[in-house]
Amino acid sequence: MSVQTDLGLLEFAPGPIGGPLAWRAADLERDQSWIHRLNAEEIAELEAAAAASRHIDILALRREDFPLPGLAPKIATLRSDILNRLGFAYMRGLPVERYDTETQMRLYFGLSLHLGDVVPQNRNGHMLGHVIDIGTSPDDVNKRLTQTNAELAFHSDSCDVVGLMCIHTAKEGGASALVSAMAIHDEMMRTAPDLCRALYEPLTCDRRGEVPAGKQPWMRIPLFMWQDNTFTGYAPLEAYLQSARRFEEAPPMTERQWQAMRMFLDLCNSDEFCARIPFEPGDFQFVQNHVVFHARTSFTDWPEVERKRHLMRIWLSLPDGRELHPAIAERWVNITRGSVRGGVNIPERRALNIPLNPLTPAFA
Repeated sequence: MSVQTDLGLLEFAPGPIGGPLAWRAADLERDQSWIHRLNAEEIAELEAAAAASRHIDILALRREDFPLPGLAPKIATLRSDILNRLGFAYMRGLPVERYDTETQMRLYFGLSLHLGDVVPQNRNGHMLGHVIDIGTSPDDVNKRLTQTNAELAFHSDSCDVVGLMCIHTAKEGGASALVSAMAIHDEMMRTAPDLCRALYEPLTCDRRGEVPAGKQPWMRIPLFMWQDNTFTGYAPLEAYLQSARRFEEAPPMTERQWQAMRMFLDLCNSDEFCARIPFEPGDFQFVQNHVVFHARTSFTDWPEVERKRHLMRIWLSLPDGRELHPAIAERWVNITRGSVRGGVNIPERRALNIPLNPLTPAFA
């Protein structure tokens, strides 16, 4: 089956997709082998690689500048978890309190190079960024919600993999949550196929000021996509769907699509599908955006700046990532498998850089 849209003819999956990527919360609770723990030898190897590369600027680091032969088997397992097993990988146990900010960033950047190629994550050209509340209003339609303490509904980022490393946790709240996009798709296909298909039709989403050359400040993109027996998911934040209404020329979403979004988010937040994972300092989380969506709860922070909830974030392109649906190009520009794809690529983007100050605005 297919539907004719303003993006052309879009196919539907013939039914529920299934497979290991369509997991539910109980699956992760029952088998916690997905949590990989760093041992003392692996930590020492990371520290040695960071020390040996100290003469190289973080942004200039290459994989060969940060050798991790002892960690290679664990990194291979992380890649397998991301690509084939769960759509995400989780590693725990780096003693981040030992290191200054530069060393934390060097360790994280160097490790991430063994998973993929780093791509810019905002219009300021940040190649490694900070998820921290800097007092930005969640109501500012020209800013991202990541630098507030507000809840972030389930969504995906514009890269193959988004990585987070936890430095500090909040005083209260701020838990991470993951959901299998394919499990949600399959449940909707089984119980409300018409609403499931409504999410195969393009949704209207605010670009929040990150506008590629020749594009409108809003975009049209489906949440579920299917081509050549391959599933692609792309979940914009609901707040970005709501704020797209400010553009009079943008095609409005239908009531059926809004109803489908309500069902989608209700399922994402349900105990059956939502895996809630409290971060601990020294945790790493790598999520494949095409098959797993992520969220966070709102939080109350510590009053001291040095104790504020702080995650470091990296966006990665995987050379062996999955084939992507052409509709993703509306956001990504380049979707070619094997190339460095994804990230924020807009004309006014600044030179690539890595801000050491955690309170650096993602949008200036």
